[in-house]
Amino acid sequence: MQQEAQAQAFIYQHSHAALATVEANGGPFCSAVNVVPDHEGRLLMLVSELAEHSLNLRHDARASLLWVEQRHSDWQAATRLTVSGQVMPVPPEQGGRYLQVFPQARDYLQLDFHFLALRPRTVRWIPGFARATWLDGDALAQPWGWDLAREQAMVGHMNDDHGDALDHYLTLLGSSGQGARMLAVDPWGAWLWHDRRLHRLPFPARAEDAGQVRETLVMLARTRPEDFFLARP
Repeated sequence: MQQEAQAQAFIYQHSHAALATVEANGGPFCSAVNVVPDHEGRLLMLVSELAEHSLNLRHDARASLLWVEQRHSDWQAATRLTVSGQVMPVPPEQGGRYLQVFPQARDYLQLDFHFLALRPRTVRWIPGFARATWLDGDALAQPWGWDLAREQAMVGHMNDDHGDALDHYLTLLGSSGQGARMLAVDPWGAWLWHDRRLHRLPFPARAEDAGQVRETLVMLARTRPEDFFLARP
């Protein structure tokens, strides 16, 4: 299960991926989407009805998502992950987790955008050059120890009462400034918003429940930047 845990953590540290679909003529097509895992282990996307990938998925629901380690200069040696499965439409009321990370996308729902979800079936995990392996999709898509309402309560508490801690988290990430806001929190870390940018705060280990989230955030608020970089997963 160690490799499944590493692959799962890798998904949560990224907010976007490449989406591969099948064209009506049978040919391949690749595009880019934002991806947010929800509390049930589904991978949520918000797409336009007019997008090419949406047209493709109407006749063939099979798709793959690809994440690549962004900081690596050589993608053939970088950590990467491909998840394949069937894509299904999701009603707007089930897309709340996506809107935690991308709250500005709420306006898109007034247009022709709708939510889709991919539940992993097959997983190709490559944590480095010549280290490819297949993983169990069900093991990758695990539910969390809390729901959306609990997440929103934790996020609201941090924004209302712990602004200094949020600004300190920015320094851990090599940034600086004041007025950071927390958008979302998951078992592997939190998404922060500052200076019109998303910032990912990774946790040193998976938080199994809300209590462990609190313990981790308290610990990080007391961590020096030099110690954080040494301990990053």
